[in-house]
Amino acid sequence: MKKLLYLIYLLPAWLQAQTPTQEGFVVQGNIKGLGNSQITVIKIIGDDFDIDHITSHNDRFTYRGQVEEPYFVQLLLKKDSVSRKLCEFMLENSQITITGSATAYDSVQVSGSKSNEVLKKYFAEDNLLDAKWDRLKLEYDKYTEAGDTLNRKRVARQLNHILQVEKVALLKRYVKQYNDQIVGALLPNFCTLKDVLTSADYAEMYEMLTPAIQQSGYGQSIRELAQQADK
Repeated sequence: MKKLLYLIYLLPAWLQAQTPTQEGFVVQGNIKGLGNSQITVIKIIGDDFDIDHITSHNDRFTYRGQVEEPYFVQLLLKKDSVSRKLCEFMLENSQITITGSATAYDSVQVSGSKSNEVLKKYFAEDNLLDAKWDRLKLEYDKYTEAGDTLNRKRVARQLNHILQVEKVALLKRYVKQYNDQIVGALLPNFCTLKDVLTSADYAEMYEMLTPAIQQSGYGQSIRELAQQADK
């Protein structure tokens, strides 16, 4: 009986020890060709930024810390007194892995950050609309050069529709889909539509967010943009 009581007493502590907790972030890099190099971490937080330095050993590095909310970072590789971008991603409190080759920027892959995955997915869809806009812009320039006013105006309407309707609708769809996560409030702060979005657009996206996400730093930023956009 005493043994049973002892086990019951120890059980909560054992369960707590077996339950993983994520109190901060751990970024682990394994990049071929990195060697022993100095890496500059540029952390972009709102309109401000901060800088950290880490060092790789035999192509590997580990970067630890803690953030209140996800934010954008760039890793710059310094070699022979010249710095170049190694990768960029959304940093959040999770286990993040970076792999690839230091000699090929496009080969570097970042995994483990949900915010980064959603952001990449959004920008991939947004880039498709950009490509569509670019193709139409070639038509617009052709009609302008030829003095074809009728077709120029027709294509101009299509260009405006992509920019003012389709791209805005895409952004709002993502905000609504991730309205209960920080990334839902993060997207309007990182999109390229600030010259297009109105105060009504920002107010609509703010109302899409859950109360908890509205109170986040990114949520409050959207609220401020809703008040300032048309001023």
